[in-house]
Amino acid sequence: MSERLPAPDFDAKQYARPNLNWTCGNAAEGKPCPLGPDGRGRCQATFECKPLLEVKPGETKGRWRCTRLGGECETGPLPDGTCCKAIPKCSPVPSMRLQRGRFTRAVVVATFAALLILLGSSKLRNDFINPGQISTSHSGAAFASMVMTNHIEANCAACHVAGSVGLSGMVTGALHVTPGPLDIPGLLAAKKSSVTAIDESCEKCHTGHFFHQENATFISCTFCHQEHQGAKIAKTTDANCTFCHGDAEVMAVAASMRRDIRSGEWYSISSDGIGSVASPPPGPADGFTKIIHHFDTDHPEFRFIADNWRDRDTLKFNHAVHLTSSTIPKVYFGEKLDCTFCHRPDSAGAYMKPVNFQSNCRVCHSLQFDPETPGLNLPHGNPEAVTAFLHSLPKQYTDLAARNGIRNEDAQNQFAQAKLERLRTQFGSGAELEKRVFFSTRTTGPEVAVGTVSGNSRALFPGCAYCHEVKSATGGEPLITPPMIFDRWLAHGNFTHAKHTTVSCTQCHAAVQSKETSDILLPTQQSCATCHNPRSGVADSCATCHVFHKEPYVVR
Repeated sequence: MSERLPAPDFDAKQYARPNLNWTCGNAAEGKPCPLGPDGRGRCQATFECKPLLEVKPGETKGRWRCTRLGGECETGPLPDGTCCKAIPKCSPVPSMRLQRGRFTRAVVVATFAALLILLGSSKLRNDFINPGQISTSHSGAAFASMVMTNHIEANCAACHVAGSVGLSGMVTGALHVTPGPLDIPGLLAAKKSSVTAIDESCEKCHTGHFFHQENATFISCTFCHQEHQGAKIAKTTDANCTFCHGDAEVMAVAASMRRDIRSGEWYSISSDGIGSVASPPPGPADGFTKIIHHFDTDHPEFRFIADNWRDRDTLKFNHAVHLTSSTIPKVYFGEKLDCTFCHRPDSAGAYMKPVNFQSNCRVCHSLQFDPETPGLNLPHGNPEAVTAFLHSLPKQYTDLAARNGIRNEDAQNQFAQAKLERLRTQFGSGAELEKRVFFSTRTTGPEVAVGTVSGNSRALFPGCAYCHEVKSATGGEPLITPPMIFDRWLAHGNFTHAKHTTVSCTQCHAAVQSKETSDILLPTQQSCATCHNPRSGVADSCATCHVFHKEPYVVR
């Protein structure tokens, strides 16, 4: 094997090497000493040669001979054997290697000193390591009061475990973290969404925040809710959502976990303080694990449409009749009945106020059971109260007479008896009247004659069974199934009507075509995507409609 030859201009006598700390002071003139400085930067120049003492046979003193490489000098060595040509000494200069070393050591010392100063004091330490402004949610008086209940100071220690243990504790925590700072394979395998120790701090205050699915428990709080971004916590982005929902492998793992989780019951009613909310029926066995990247591209159809949900409320109502039939009377000021008459926004404009009989239905559906007595109406909402009212009709008519200005007691009784006699003529008995009130579904009243025209009139009160499910109990008393009217169906969707005031009701709700109570009149996914897409400029991110957490903290 041949050896590599040195470069042609290589001078084997030149001492200068990159690993040396000192350079000869004469090197700047191109005349470096052959020997160069020693390791401590001292010039090693002495004389051009080291004379040799030669002693011939028979001589006792001998003679010094010059040993200069270029030939003996003219004057030769001095009598004491010292070379007559002394080499001038120079001032060696530090090499680049030594200068870099000195600079590096200086920086390390200065950095270490600065860290001791900045991290030694708790106040300076908190200001120094703070990566940005804390949100008002985690820095105000309310937050301080909350963390004090957990015996934690309202500073970095409230969230960061090492924030209250000083410099030594921070160093210890950094060295014992998992994965460690030198665990290269562990650091490469770690995911951004992995749960960390700081999540335990979050749960000390946010005790009711559950994940939106039990099979997504590996998501860290700080992955979606990033602090130190300003006065408000940074909003969750689509990148946070698609990190899981756009990854087929992650969704497959979630699907396998879902099979061991039991779903809730259909129609368990919950309330958020505003109204009642319907909990949906159990989901698929493998959960909702479709790959989703964007709302207007691959978002599935809403579940209530895809699974053909049906409203199981027993209250009988036909939207098409109320909105299109010519038999519907005019409402206040002669206006035609429309959606806004019954569905009115709340004070915030976000949701609709609950529909109730007194405010919305009674204007058309009178509780006047006696056609000739408009001042006497049945109570609503309690079957026992209706029964008690019918059983006390003599007293009800007597009181009505008094309210109408009849002061004489005999006259009041006569008024009541006349009214009762007409009811007996029409219904035969009080029991028959009560049966008619609860169980009848007739929409026509008794036959009347006006001049030469006769026929059935419109019933003032068709009967409870016209709208409600009425059953007979064991003793024959009526049982009315309470209406189960939900204010919102999409329990995990964040929606507000206030931002949709320019859109007509029927554009999203197909009420004109609905004839069954079981119809759930909510918009389709495609109708929402018509506006909510990147091209229209309307908000279309995941967080626009969805929140991560489920009950009991549900945002509608």
